[in-house]
Amino acid sequence: MPPPVKPPAPPRPPVALSALVAAGLTAVPAGSQRSRVVEELALAQQQVLRGMEDAGGRNRVVLVTSARPGEGKTFIALNLAGSMASSGTRKVVLVDVDGKRGSISDALGVSEATGLRHLASSPQERGQPLLLQTEIRNLLVLPYGRAVTGAAQVPSGTQLAEAITRLARSLPDHVLVLDTPPSLSTSDANALSAMAGQVVMVVDAGRTQRNEVEAALDMMEACPLLQLLLNRVSMTANDSFGAYGNYGARHAE
Repeated sequence: MPPPVKPPAPPRPPVALSALVAAGLTAVPAGSQRSRVVEELALAQQQVLRGMEDAGGRNRVVLVTSARPGEGKTFIALNLAGSMASSGTRKVVLVDVDGKRGSISDALGVSEATGLRHLASSPQERGQPLLLQTEIRNLLVLPYGRAVTGAAQVPSGTQLAEAITRLARSLPDHVLVLDTPPSLSTSDANALSAMAGQVVMVVDAGRTQRNEVEAALDMMEACPLLQLLLNRVSMTANDSFGAYGNYGARHAE
């Protein structure tokens, strides 16, 4: 007799909106109360969308990083992805490229799901089955994922870039927002910058040193468009909503 056919695994329930909010999502779907933070994030989103129009064939991949840990890059990546998914018609994939303890995968309770590590170790995979739906209709998540048996414990930056390139090609109507490790901590963000349409460099306005920002931006120079987002800015009532602008914007030939 042939071996019994294993029934397909039940579909994973979507990541709850409450889990997204607990992880730091402020840009919740339309109809919720607006705040200064929401307005500032909306301005940042508009700047990113304008950058996507000018970045050529790579314009759907947005890399979010920082110079050092603790500058708020994961908060920004989550909220950029959430706000674009809530306000637009295109689907957005939030990709956890960091995977450290306390990453967005941990915060959403999906760190043990199969994710980017598996994609990086499987050249034939395209990645769509690994995406996790959330309760925000157009927002999906690709977790970093548990270690893969027989593969390198930590994928190289080149492997990660190749995996995300395959994923982007298989999802031509999706925007990919990458939450990457700090650029002065590992080489991953540098390897990924060559396939991204733009880099959003999150800077803690109160503690990050200028030389650190300059060194981090130098590592991202393969990307056609670099942008700074100042986080934790102390502002007066007369100031504008936020500080966000281009740093030596480079457009693809």
